[in-house]
Amino acid sequence: MAGLSELGQVLHEEHFRILMAICGLENRISGAAGERPLDATAGEDRTLIEGLLLSLQQLIVHHSFEESAIFPLMHSGGAGDLALLLHQEHGSIEPKARRLQTLAEALVGRSADPAQWAAFRAAAAELIAELMRHLETEELNIVQRLPVFIDAETDHRLAIRHLKDEEESRRSATTGSTADRRFSHQPSRPATAKAATAARAAARRRCTAPVHRTV
Repeated sequence: MAGLSELGQVLHEEHFRILMAICGLENRISGAAGERPLDATAGEDRTLIEGLLLSLQQLIVHHSFEESAIFPLMHSGGAGDLALLLHQEHGSIEPKARRLQTLAEALVGRSADPAQWAAFRAAAAELIAELMRHLETEELNIVQRLPVFIDAETDHRLAIRHLKDEEESRRSATTGSTADRRFSHQPSRPATAKAATAARAAARRRCTAPVHRTV
């Protein structure tokens, strides 16, 4: 996104990757697709579960960085009320993310039975709704307004720090246990502007595709 600071661009791309994951998840649990229990033994369902687990792990890293690096600067810059609101939203989102993570881990390499699928769909729908609102709030109130709270030198330093945090998290996922190595195929930040544009277009198609939601 043009006009963002260096850290703003890093956070924006991270938000976008999270958005792609939850849009794909929403399409899988909704409409006709949602009537078919997830089968993570192979194919698209396996890829979805593996990508979801990585995205949930990265979401926790993302929140931790905001809590430790950005929110204190917002407090100092006179935006303490906003920082408190976002902190409270993190406190609501993270238990839902960990609940979905537990359910997803139980489905790795297997087909969901009806009870597992119902629980997974309910947990996913709850997280998606809250996380979509939260991402929009952060895009408008943090990503686009970072220069209000952070000078350029600090912005650069924090961008480098967070990229290192991301890389360490990704490395731990690819060099840890056998289960963790499932995620080694996941891409890092978009390599080119052309690739990023194509990815955004694909995500928009997934997010805006008509679905018949079930209750």
